[in-house]
Amino acid sequence: MMKHISTFSGQAFLLLFLIHQTVFAAEYSDNISEEYLRSQFTFGDNEILKFSECKKKSYPTCTYVWGTDSKKDAYRVKAGLAPEGDKLQIIYAQARSAKDFQRVLATYSDAEKIDGVGLEAIWSNNRKQLSFITDMYLVVHVNINVKGEDSPKEKAISIAKDLLEKL
Repeated sequence: MMKHISTFSGQAFLLLFLIHQTVFAAEYSDNISEEYLRSQFTFGDNEILKFSECKKKSYPTCTYVWGTDSKKDAYRVKAGLAPEGDKLQIIYAQARSAKDFQRVLATYSDAEKIDGVGLEAIWSNNRKQLSFITDMYLVVHVNINVKGEDSPKEKAISIAKDLLEKL
């Protein structure tokens, strides 16, 4: 009898985990589209959105990669990696209170305070990342890795403000 209960508990946990994954994907995956990326960044003539994925890794993470399609991309994706190219990554982490953001601040050696984004926001030029906390204590990291981007901080702020409207 006890074995059936533990098997049932394990199956119930797995079902809840899968439902959570689906809810996460549905909740965040529509926040960024190829059209939106094209409005924020310069795409070359033959460049396309090659990869768009929102899934739970260590934290819920959405990754967007664009550029010219190549044969190497299929091998990278098959190996569980994103293709090569320009990349925007958005990471979400639920905090318990606004003061939890202090732990984020402690990890930045070059934190620059940004006003007007969430309850509190900082920019790291070293990481090319904007981190902010919402009024619901959701910590969001907007990381930009785009070759030749002259103003990653301004792009990250713009994306963060757009995300805040959708969250």
